[in-house]
Amino acid sequence: MPDHSPTAPAAFRQLMGQFATGVAVVSVVPGDGDPQAGGIAAMTINSLVSVSLDPMLVCWNLQNSSSQFGAYAQAERFAVSILAEGQQTLARRYAARGSNALIPDDFETGPHGLPVIAGAIGHLACRRWAVHEAGDHTLILGQVEGMAHPESGVRPLVFFGGRFEELAP
Repeated sequence: MPDHSPTAPAAFRQLMGQFATGVAVVSVVPGDGDPQAGGIAAMTINSLVSVSLDPMLVCWNLQNSSSQFGAYAQAERFAVSILAEGQQTLARRYAARGSNALIPDDFETGPHGLPVIAGAIGHLACRRWAVHEAGDHTLILGQVEGMAHPESGVRPLVFFGGRFEELAP
């Protein structure tokens, strides 16, 4: 394997793009916002990882330069919606930089009162566990307080090589 030292950010990004990930949307109700009145912030991520079973913890990464950094870094609770095949439009919508154009019909209220993406294959309701600075991103750990399991046969949306993909049958 060739050595591409010194490591350049572009080469690193290209290499990490070869690691297939799932796609999710993290949603919060900033401050004392009312989800019914559109007080929702939502962001597409592909950095979701399971961290611990006892307690049940997940982690995701938030870019420090995000226009909505404060809403996410300070949120006491957040929801994670794991996207299904066919939800690429939603993934793109909530991945758009600086976009706050939320469409209320994309969401439903989950069992823990948090906004979740309608039709997603699974949801997690989380309480902020810890926040850690990590270079140009911040790691947000959440303790899982509730979840909705996917229906059988529903397949995930995948991100690979800089594109949204579907798993081959």
